[in-house]
Amino acid sequence: MAIATAPATAVLTSTVAHAQVPPSGGRTDGLMVTGFDVQQISSLAPGNQLHFDVFATSGASVTLSIDGATRGLHLNEVEPGKYAGTYTIGDRDRLRPDSKVRADTRLGGQTVASMLTKPIVRSDVPLQPSSERRLTPGAGAPGAAPPPPPRETERPRVARYCTSCAIVEKVEVIQPSTADARPLATEVRSRERYRVTVRFNTSDATQAIEYDNNPGYRKGDRVRVNDGVLSLERD
Repeated sequence: MAIATAPATAVLTSTVAHAQVPPSGGRTDGLMVTGFDVQQISSLAPGNQLHFDVFATSGASVTLSIDGATRGLHLNEVEPGKYAGTYTIGDRDRLRPDSKVRADTRLGGQTVASMLTKPIVRSDVPLQPSSERRLTPGAGAPGAAPPPPPRETERPRVARYCTSCAIVEKVEVIQPSTADARPLATEVRSRERYRVTVRFNTSDATQAIEYDNNPGYRKGDRVRVNDGVLSLERD
């Protein structure tokens, strides 16, 4: 009843409400999933990022599958019992606002499957206008410039006391050194690594973290660093 009558607290409890779990309550013996959430975005254009959180028993392995996506997503345990990951939309992805998202949480021989019920696109974002211009009383004449799109709300400034907060300074592709013989381009790409350099907000120090695959971060992204693991800073 507290959630139904107090809208101000709905956001705080939404991570638990957004997870659909098996009839056992999201629990299989020692494995339990208590929440599944997504940071909603305004559009599904290539390059936009979807940040996911799953709350479950510590020490598990969590992977996501998204309808219309060309690849899966592995979530890292950024805090005990909290798993986070970011999916960068690619040119070949065919995501829709109603695309289903499934999280498979595994621990030992146990698996719990959870379905995200929260839409991945914000409901307050208007649909794209039709190419056919329709005039209403008081509207401008045909050929007049359309009104500017609504501006995105700026992200809040990160508090100074956040010692794990940082900003992505650069993302580099690391190609391994080769012998005199020139390897095939496909072999070079298969051995490429990615180095993400971040600068901490409080100390202005930098840290470089390497990945075997493209992590999807871009210069200017606000992130948190926990034990060498990056997660996108939430709005």
